[in-house]
Amino acid sequence: MSSINIQGFTVLPLYFSKENSGYHNIFIKEHSVRSYDEKKPPGKTLFAVNIPPYVDEDSLKRVFSVAGKVKSVYLQESAVESDNKVKSGFKVAYIVFNKHEELLKALKMQELDPLSSNENPVLVGLSKWVHQYNSSIYNHEKLSEEVNKCIKNSDKEEEEKKAHGKEEVDDAGWTVVTKKGRNPGFARKESVENKIIQKNKLKSRKKELKNFYTFQIKEQKMKNIIALRKNFQDSKEKVNLMKKMRNFKPF
Repeated sequence: MSSINIQGFTVLPLYFSKENSGYHNIFIKEHSVRSYDEKKPPGKTLFAVNIPPYVDEDSLKRVFSVAGKVKSVYLQESAVESDNKVKSGFKVAYIVFNKHEELLKALKMQELDPLSSNENPVLVGLSKWVHQYNSSIYNHEKLSEEVNKCIKNSDKEEEEKKAHGKEEVDDAGWTVVTKKGRNPGFARKESVENKIIQKNKLKSRKKELKNFYTFQIKEQKMKNIIALRKNFQDSKEKVNLMKKMRNFKPF
């Protein structure tokens, strides 16, 4: 069956396979841009409607690749939707070609190859549901391989860190920072060592002088206390002497 033109749309019959005599008519035309979308550029995008539910992006890309290289295919529930999520039912499609000439060639197509073939089967019905279910279950062997790979990579990184002296971890899990630790320092020169020694000696001398002066201060305080006590005793004796002289009456 050849294509038909209806109100600007080219009608193409889409057969599921060679064994099926039934078909769905799909309607195609050049995509007219209302608002620019870089994913669907003008002059390279084919707009198609009445796409059957069993059609996916890969199968649609394959049947239109006869006209030229198809860069991408977008399936949507309606033309007003901007996302690429499709639930069920008939859909609309945007087929993006690499060149404008390839789009023109697609618009002149008289027929499409069957959607499903022995080389590229399209799953429908029970076989499709079984495939979807099996694909949702993660392969245990593959998971085990990935886990082992991650463990080996982790062990290798730890060995490299230890070999380069990047980190040392004690029994409690704390990182020990040393000269060859997280931020390794430069080796000390002889002049630096001498400066450190002189600095330590100066600190020690200051400490000794400080202790020496402290002893002197204590000694001076004791002397002052002794002198005060002596002065107090002398004053007391003078007072007692004056009292005696006042009480003395010769007549």
